[in-house]
Amino acid sequence: MYKNLRLWLLGGLLMAAASCKKDDDVVIPTKYGTGFLMITEGNYGKNAGDLNYYNYDTDSVSAGVYSAENPGKTLGPNTSTMEFGTVYNNRIYLVGKYGAPFVALDANTLKELNRVDALPGGDGRAFVGVDETRGLLSTSTGVFPVNLNNLSLGTAIAGVTGEVTDMFKAGSHIFILSVTDGIVVLNANDYSVAKKLGTAVSGFVQSMDGNVWAASKTQLKKINATALSVDSITTNFQVYYNEFTYTNSSMVSSPAENAIYLISGTNKVYKYIPGQASSLNTPFITLPAGQYFYGKGIWFDRTRNILVLNSNTNQYGADINNQLYLHSATSGALLNSTTYKGYFFPGMIIN
Repeated sequence: MYKNLRLWLLGGLLMAAASCKKDDDVVIPTKYGTGFLMITEGNYGKNAGDLNYYNYDTDSVSAGVYSAENPGKTLGPNTSTMEFGTVYNNRIYLVGKYGAPFVALDANTLKELNRVDALPGGDGRAFVGVDETRGLLSTSTGVFPVNLNNLSLGTAIAGVTGEVTDMFKAGSHIFILSVTDGIVVLNANDYSVAKKLGTAVSGFVQSMDGNVWAASKTQLKKINATALSVDSITTNFQVYYNEFTYTNSSMVSSPAENAIYLISGTNKVYKYIPGQASSLNTPFITLPAGQYFYGKGIWFDRTRNILVLNSNTNQYGADINNQLYLHSATSGALLNSTTYKGYFFPGMIIN
């Protein structure tokens, strides 16, 4: 099986070399260029969150690479939770909750560049880059502009109150997921509210056709990124979201075909081909018995056309046995599986 994985990776790398790729599609630090980084929430009361690194070449996981590259520093107190990460303009931005900080790292070295220790409400959610000097930070108490030059926060965005979770920029709009107001669209130039699009529990991804996708409990929401019109597609399953605490939404999209992928329940992945209702009838991938998604649970390796699934043998992540499953994003075939041990509580793979 591992031989098959290596052949698939070679093909994926050739495909990536022949296509255009944004600099925030994947994490490729110089020292960690043969794999991906995983955010760990941390083990409450014992250690703070950190970054783990999976190496495709060795099929192994190295724990605590943030700590290794930043001696003496931590991603918050051991009672906090590191939860979100993304790459933007050659920097990795990490956001934590329950007293964890907002941190910027050099994407090539993982060295810390700057941080905001005290977040509004003490409870961060996510980050989205807007342009060379601006970004937005979502929190349990609204959305705040970020000066990327010095990683400082401005005054809360007007018209958006309460908890805001995931955010996504498409063209001149920023889509945010508000617990109070559902999908709220901001104008990227001045952060004014452009439109509110109704209830959702999960979002956002953008398919190859340019549409932005979110989901309610039983419907996919196809959003025209320019006109902001919405079409609803009823699913035959319950869309997964964490109703108890924030984790990044369990949705990803493909850059190689017009398809989106989302989790249902604790162990199923559905692949939706826009316009093909039948693709929602049958799970695309089902985890082996005794495995449960934890955190975001799913990631799309855009250079290799691989879905990476992260699971644990305990539904709440409270077991030493963590699992990575690598599947073909085209066929769903299992390419490789790897067990790594530790109380990591993996939040998400960095996008």
